[in-house]
Amino acid sequence: MVTVILLAGGKSSRMGQDKAKMEGGVERLHSLATQCGVERIITLCGDVSRQSMFEGETWPDPPSCTSLSEILEWAFGRIDGPIQLISCDSFQLERGGMEFLLTCGGGVPLDENGVRQPLLANSPSEWKLSPSKGRVSSLFSNYRSLEVGEFAGQMKNFNTPLD
Repeated sequence: MVTVILLAGGKSSRMGQDKAKMEGGVERLHSLATQCGVERIITLCGDVSRQSMFEGETWPDPPSCTSLSEILEWAFGRIDGPIQLISCDSFQLERGGMEFLLTCGGGVPLDENGVRQPLLANSPSEWKLSPSKGRVSSLFSNYRSLEVGEFAGQMKNFNTPLD
């Protein structure tokens, strides 16, 4: 059974509003995962004060973690089985793209520009994270890149209002 981790802990300062609530936000992504048959969905919500913003299983960041890479290492260490990451700013992700990610067998998808998107990584249970070196991309550096074909346009993250 795959566990989907929804990443919703950022403050979205570059966007000017909370990305976890934009474009249907975490609620839309949670629904999409459920439609695809995912039974366990965990929202990493950031500060404990954000926990009430989200339905279902939510995990606040542990005080010992100071970066997203540390939070991911912590979370991966507490989940058995395969894991699918989904960033809350995956505004263009639709059911076909979600189904592709859930069944790809592991890897980091490439967006329409050929850029690896580690916040959409699929991690089979037997795969291990690489040392982070303080960077999320380093965690998944040993994962294969996934050509996603028609779904490449759905694999984009948004960081500024102009994206």
